Amino acid sequence: MKIKNQIRLLYLIVAIVFLVTGCASLDKARSLHQKGQDEAALDMAEDLLEEDDLDVRLGAVKLIGEIGGDRAGQILMPLLKDEMPEVKVAAIKNLGRIRYDKASATLIDMALESGGEEYEALAGAIRNIGEPAIDLLVKRYNRSEAGATQEKYRKFMMEVGPAVASGITKTLAGKSFFENRKNFELLIAFKSPEVASWMIKEIDNEEVADMVVEGLVKLGSKAFNPVMEKLDEFVGRKGNVLVKERLITVLGNLKNRKAIPKLEELTKDDSDRVRDAADLALKKIRGF
Repeated sequence: MKIKNQIRLLYLIVAIVFLVTGCASLDKARSLHQKGQDEAALDMAEDLLEEDDLDVRLGAVKLIGEIGGDRAGQILMPLLKDEMPEVKVAAIKNLGRIRYDKASATLIDMALESGGEEYEALAGAIRNIGEPAIDLLVKRYNRSEAGATQEKYRKFMMEVGPAVASGITKTLAGKSFFENRKNFELLIAFKSPEVASWMIKEIDNEEVADMVVEGLVKLGSKAFNPVMEKLDEFVGRKGNVLVKERLITVLGNLKNRKAIPKLEELTKDDSDRVRDAADLALKKIRGF
């Protein structure tokens, strides 16, 4: 019995030594980073990823994310297959943090088969990486056939959030309303002012202008402030007549009485079309 206790004590001492050594090495790596010696810090942090202690490994992942850069992304990529869920999630978050766009395809593939905290982390990473990842996600969604896979893409895009609108609006031109329908339905589903702002960027595009107007109306109150802000860009009575007319049409259909002063101002515009659109919008809002 005494020998067994001694063996247990020995194991405990060894574990403590390894833990202390790992923590000390992590502190050393952090110190190197603070001194601007990032390559050396990355070397140490990469070695620490082989440790058994979870806290040390997570600390190393965090430090790699803080250092950033292409090499940091390369070091983190293999951790997407790590057996420890906590390490995998940490790697996902830090790939997003450093905006490592080369991970985009892998992160999207993982999202189709994941759930829970990992799924949330993947959505956040795609959101943080931004345009390269979002454009790829939208492309895959549009190329997928109707069914379970397309629904997985749609669900993940909703998890990523309104930032997806930046990628969707780029795909609208040159397509019919029927071809764009599923994209507009997705945009409207976000019910976000951010989506309205992205849609408004395409309101001067003749190919999709009618769809943009319809989409803004369907967004309802979420579109009101972005539309008003866009109208405020037109100083005085001059400006793009068609764009002003479309924005006024949206305000008329939203029927928000806060738009009345702006619309009254637009009834004095230099353009007959703008004045007529403003009058019609006021009648819709006032009811007479």
